[in-house]
Amino acid sequence: MMDSGEIERKSPKTKISDLFKLVDKNTDSFIDKLKEAVSIPSVAKDPKYRADVVKMLKLCEEKLKRLGFLVTVVDGNDKSRNTDLPPVIFAELRVNEEYKTICVYGNIDFLAPEPDVQPSAFTMTEKEGRFYGSGVSDNKAPLLCWFNALKMFKLAKMDIPVNVKFIIEATSESYSVSLLNAIESKRDFFGDVEFICLTIDRRIDDDVPCLKYGYRGLCHFLFNVSCGEKKVHGGTYGGAFNQPLMDTVHIVSSLINKHGKCVVPEFLKDVKTFTEEDDKWCKKEVCDVEAIKRETGLTSLSHKGIKSRLITHKTRLPSISVNSFSIKSESADRENIASIPNKIEASFAVRLVPNQKASRALSQFGRYIENLWSRYQSANDCQFEMTIGLDPWQGNPSSNHYKAAEAAIKSVYNVTPKYVTEGNTIPIVSILGEKCPGSNMVVMPISGKNDNHHTKCESISRNNYIKGVKLLIAYMCEVHELTFVASM
Repeated sequence: MMDSGEIERKSPKTKISDLFKLVDKNTDSFIDKLKEAVSIPSVAKDPKYRADVVKMLKLCEEKLKRLGFLVTVVDGNDKSRNTDLPPVIFAELRVNEEYKTICVYGNIDFLAPEPDVQPSAFTMTEKEGRFYGSGVSDNKAPLLCWFNALKMFKLAKMDIPVNVKFIIEATSESYSVSLLNAIESKRDFFGDVEFICLTIDRRIDDDVPCLKYGYRGLCHFLFNVSCGEKKVHGGTYGGAFNQPLMDTVHIVSSLINKHGKCVVPEFLKDVKTFTEEDDKWCKKEVCDVEAIKRETGLTSLSHKGIKSRLITHKTRLPSISVNSFSIKSESADRENIASIPNKIEASFAVRLVPNQKASRALSQFGRYIENLWSRYQSANDCQFEMTIGLDPWQGNPSSNHYKAAEAAIKSVYNVTPKYVTEGNTIPIVSILGEKCPGSNMVVMPISGKNDNHHTKCESISRNNYIKGVKLLIAYMCEVHELTFVASM
């Protein structure tokens, strides 16, 4: 039998109220740290900010070292190509061999603000209980919440109740390309990771937190059709050859039926069968039809506007979105109504669902388009390629990990979180889902629905930032308890 001291050591939940009081006492310090982070314009896509990206990564490195982490900075460049990408931080803190090991992800890059708001975008301001500044919500505040939460255990002279690993990158807005390169040399980093917690993305409601357990995958395809290299006049030569634009439209439109459903048979066979468990969780999700109309500017929606069908089709079934048909010929006169473009590029995206793989989708669509083209018998040349391939991810909302995250949310917000699957794709979710298939991953957003990511009005509420620190303290304490219960 354990003595009382050992029980207390293994039950950090008994100290949560003291830790929360410590958070309240350090609020001003948390805000100052956020101001400092926002003041660093870590825009990874713009070369002129490269030094600031490195500066922000260095700041994170220093914070982790002060918390006792062993930090490794890994080159993010592709060794086979001449690239100039920022490095990636891998850090770990081993507290106790008996404890669960969690992996935390953070990114410090963000999209450049509009020219008319620079440089004020990098000066954090507060108005009506919200902090404004570029990158403040996506993803600097959520990342700082982790640093702040860990520091509270140190100030309280308590052991951090889990072993913690960090991955921090600066190319999240470029499909995490530096992380993909760096991770190849750090595959052993994930060997003992049991849980992954991502505090990315946004909540679907400003008042009620959520837990996300699914994202669709993404294949972005380009289909090019070309004829000769010369400018062609429609009056003189129209009818004498196949027009690339018409060929392109014909092939792309043949991928879907009149209802917009994909008709590639091989591709559809891979779709996961919808189970009773899936249906149970689907019915728990919220779908505000009128809100969707407002956000999209549409007056009517497909599937008769039925909530359950909308949720299913926009989150759990594959879809095809045609993005553009572009004239790629430099010789064609776009202003001349008699000119026929000789090179056309169609861009379209395919969203994937569980059981589907990007690599297989490339082969499946490639074969289908090849067969269509053969039957079409055009004299023109065509090319088909995939520029982005990300697999879907689906977690288990019934797992102990999700129960621990739910318990943490209840202890801070006194509400039951909403459970959500998303129809969009987040590269890091796909990457970690692939690289760490044995780890149980949860997405627990700290940012609110109305934080306006990627705009000049980006912000995060004071409430969500401070409570975010408490949430992560509670989460680590709840995960600690899983050390002493049977895994599901």
